[in-house]
Amino acid sequence: MDRTTMPLTRAQRVLAGVGGVFFAGLAGLGGYGSFASVRDVAEPWFGAQAWIVPAGVDLGILALVSVALLLEWLAMPMPALRWMAFAFTAATVWLNVSAAHGDITGMVMHAAMPILFITFIEAVRHAIRRRAGIAAGTVREGVPIARWLLAPFSTFRLWRRMILWQITSYPDALQAEQRRRHALALLDDHYGRKWKRKAPADITWMLKDGVMLDQALTRVTDLTTPEPPPPPPAPPQPSAPPKPKKQTVPRSVATDNEARALALIDAEPNITGAELGRRLNISSRQGQRLLSRLSSPAPTS
Repeated sequence: MDRTTMPLTRAQRVLAGVGGVFFAGLAGLGGYGSFASVRDVAEPWFGAQAWIVPAGVDLGILALVSVALLLEWLAMPMPALRWMAFAFTAATVWLNVSAAHGDITGMVMHAAMPILFITFIEAVRHAIRRRAGIAAGTVREGVPIARWLLAPFSTFRLWRRMILWQITSYPDALQAEQRRRHALALLDDHYGRKWKRKAPADITWMLKDGVMLDQALTRVTDLTTPEPPPPPPAPPQPSAPPKPKKQTVPRSVATDNEARALALIDAEPNITGAELGRRLNISSRQGQRLLSRLSSPAPTS
């Protein structure tokens, strides 16, 4: 978030100058009005030097206020200077009120200008402190009253986290709260109402205190994202067509044909396969195979 402060416009500078002139006039009139009253009150103790008391007190107030405002501008506030200026102003008011000798009207008139002086100083101090804090990123934005009225408990927790963790921007605090509630909703949907017992301890701590929310939301998303379904099984490959079974001749038939073929071969050694098939009532090719098998010599071991 951009923390730079915008320079004053011309109208703002003019208005500030007019306010400074009025402040100087207020300070002068206040000092002049209280000078004689405070001098008269201090005369029994200081005699001819009684004028030193109102002059010293008024100059001390101006000096303390000037230094306090300068330190506020430099983002180095010193509360002691501010409270000391208030103390001297209160002393001036008391001395002026004492000069009224109990008259209510006189007391109000004597106290009016010092109170206006302090009020103006506080307004200037607030403006300086605000601009210096915005530039340094230390000014914390307030929470709207409407939110306090509509959701007091959650707003208090939000405001508490802004103070504890130095969240100076209200929109940033709202965005962090939205991320936190999103993570809580994911955990509640994944684990149920007792998610605090089932979720990892570090995630529970981060969400409870509202810290490291980016990391917490990433962890919660990884925990609660369902695993992808397994890939579907591959379709079965078409099987090869079964090989046709070799037609075999019954053993009894084969044995009978072989016996007859051996008898024919012994009787006619030069018989052909076609002739052998014709006589055995089989095909010429089968007769040739049978002739080749029976005519080949037996293997030796």
